[in-house]
Amino acid sequence: MADPSTKEKPRLLTSWNFRTVPPGTNGGVTILGTSAGFLGASIIALTSVVLLPFCPVGLVSRTGRAIGDNQPGLQGGSGWGLQEKAAWVVAISLWGGLGSLLDSALGGWLQASVIDVRSGKVVEGIGGKKVLLTSSHLKQDGSKNSRQVESGISLLDNNGVNLLMAFVMSAGGILVSSYLWDLPLGTIMP
Repeated sequence: MADPSTKEKPRLLTSWNFRTVPPGTNGGVTILGTSAGFLGASIIALTSVVLLPFCPVGLVSRTGRAIGDNQPGLQGGSGWGLQEKAAWVVAISLWGGLGSLLDSALGGWLQASVIDVRSGKVVEGIGGKKVLLTSSHLKQDGSKNSRQVESGISLLDNNGVNLLMAFVMSAGGILVSSYLWDLPLGTIMP
């Protein structure tokens, strides 16, 4: 994820030599932008630990009897202790950061980044839509086209890239959790 406000030159994630590209190019990443993606995922994970009701460890009824198995999940029980919540934050932070990188890679491959030749800046379509190019390299008056494709193919627009990334990461999360917890997919997906 390239951060247009930084002085660091974005590198194209999908090129074999990570060549530099103009800020705003699909698939262009910087260390600061990638770090921001992982930080954002971490903030979401931490917020979920604070706001979502996880199964508590050591739950006791008013009469003093233990409710449930009273053991943390990593010790064979079903409760969420500090270790389980920390593992959740790490896992969600990594998965969210990887989603950010996947979004950049898919954008670099499947979404055309169009450059205005005169200004050298990336041209964005309104609402994430594709930027139109003329079908020939010469305009009717004989002058060259002012826009050219910097990278990627024009298969998807930004909205399509986002949808594809969300689908891949969601399906991947289901498959990974099914494998890690040894759960048949039929018990996760009705």
